[in-house]
Amino acid sequence: MTFLRWLIFAGIIIAAYLVGSVNTAIIISKSVGHKDVRESGSGNAGMTNVMRTMGFLPGIITFLIDASKAAGICALGKFVVFPYLYSELGFEFLRAEYGVYYCGIACIIGTVFPIFFGFKGGKGVAASCGIILVCQWNSAVIALTLFVVLLAIKRIISLASISAAVSLPFLNIIFAGAPDYTPQQKTAQCLLIGVMSVIVISKHKENIVRLFKGEEKPLVIKKTKES
Repeated sequence: MTFLRWLIFAGIIIAAYLVGSVNTAIIISKSVGHKDVRESGSGNAGMTNVMRTMGFLPGIITFLIDASKAAGICALGKFVVFPYLYSELGFEFLRAEYGVYYCGIACIIGTVFPIFFGFKGGKGVAASCGIILVCQWNSAVIALTLFVVLLAIKRIISLASISAAVSLPFLNIIFAGAPDYTPQQKTAQCLLIGVMSVIVISKHKENIVRLFKGEEKPLVIKKTKES
């Protein structure tokens, strides 16, 4: 029975990676636009490039699906799988408050390196929104607000995405865990959310270089052709 429970632990992590690997941008671009979004625009398989190459609506649909599926697998881990594993095995690292981050990290890795699409995916921004909403909704609201404000002012989506990702570990310091959490427990959560932020930020390294050079272009959404 113990082996079965560890199998469940491995299963939810693998499932989270596979869910992330289902890249919505590539699927939508191939089914609607009949081309791989990675061969157009910036070459990134994410919401922003879908907006640039296909229009606003396909981009929003991509964002909503990516965020929803990431939130769904994390919710399954947080409210079902890890509460069961912790009650049965009793190890501290199996608490649901940690397990939801394990699912989130695995899901983001799948989004960035999707096994179904040659390990060439997106930057994990939309998935991160869904994940953080489940992990820590108050941090998600503030980070998303920061994202929207910066995007409205600068119209540079990479700047907004990077700034939101950078803010998450600091917001986690404020909102981490329950009031009775020990400093060690809060530190563990900060480290886990920091891993997710680092993955997202590292995927923006080329954008960061262009931002420093003043060469990063504002978001221009492709207009739908009128009939």
